[in-house]
Amino acid sequence: MSEADEIQRMLRDSAADYIGRTDIAASVRGWRHKAPGFDRARWREMAELGWVGLRASEQFGGAGLGLSDAVALLSETGRGIGPEPLSAVGVLVVRAIGDGDNDDAKKDLLPTLCDGSQIVAAAWQERAGQMAAGECVARAERSGDSWRLSGEKDFIHAAAAADGFLIAARAKEGVGLFYAPADANGLTLETRWFTDGTSCGRLRLANAEIPAAHVVASPAAGEAALDAALDETRVAACAEMLGCMKTSLDMTLDYLRQRKQFGKAIGSFQALQHRAVDLYVQTELARSAIDRAVRILASGADSREKAMAASACKSRVSDGALLIAKESIQMHGAIGYTDEHNIGLYVRRALKLAAWLGNSAQHRKRYAALAPALELV
Repeated sequence: MSEADEIQRMLRDSAADYIGRTDIAASVRGWRHKAPGFDRARWREMAELGWVGLRASEQFGGAGLGLSDAVALLSETGRGIGPEPLSAVGVLVVRAIGDGDNDDAKKDLLPTLCDGSQIVAAAWQERAGQMAAGECVARAERSGDSWRLSGEKDFIHAAAAADGFLIAARAKEGVGLFYAPADANGLTLETRWFTDGTSCGRLRLANAEIPAAHVVASPAAGEAALDAALDETRVAACAEMLGCMKTSLDMTLDYLRQRKQFGKAIGSFQALQHRAVDLYVQTELARSAIDRAVRILASGADSREKAMAASACKSRVSDGALLIAKESIQMHGAIGYTDEHNIGLYVRRALKLAAWLGNSAQHRKRYAALAPALELV
């Protein structure tokens, strides 16, 4: 076993052990529609395990591991569907800051992110269906040695728990990334909730003043940094969906073995066996799509090829996750529709992750726009 394989095995084992010692369903139900959305003590435990800073450079307090390692971890934590924003903070925010061009901001922000003492939420999106940093319309204008931000951000993951926000805003030179503490003047947060009960924030910017030291990525570098972080996070979200898919299928197979009709387990009915096999195939297709995307994103491919790989992966895995969610409910029958049964928690998580950062239809459209035109001979 190579060193990389050993690291990934240790990450999976660590996650499986942690999830096995936790009543995840109780945690999910206990924090639904309740600020801050998850237990900060558990978040600090995850940080101590190295999960939050896994993708951050070692010089800034992180583990310095690769996307394949993050995927190994998240495919296991996805089985537990805990409410903690590992992808939204540990991948999206950490990578966007890490790819910025302000080393002083990295020294200020990344160590506190990695040790769990601070949570920064990514405020990049403004409308449903927004796919890239270049679609940003919030404004950033110079004001002496600082910047003033105006506009509105929406669909902010972990907003209710955020100590600060990483805000994308457009200046004349391009899209920059700016850090603002949650209590900064000019920020107004409205907390809402996603389908699975985790927090969703809408942030209004009214000439919020950002000092130059808090420009995490200049307008010349912000768009590329954010787009790369978004594509990496899409693959990370797919890994979470894969874990969710596998556990949903396991729960469904267990139910098919236990539920009896006409004196025999319904799992012995051939029609249900065929449907179960189709669902297993979906998990393998998802695994293959994720592995391919990881290879391309970790390679020297250009940004277009990486974006195509991320979109192909997100489209494939989102479709598979939603199919398994639908079939799991149907095979459980009436009990699957009750809130008391845990399968519903996995269905809600699949619904959220499948839509986050672009649903399957949006990514097919993006892939088609990025793919080179075929020359007909």
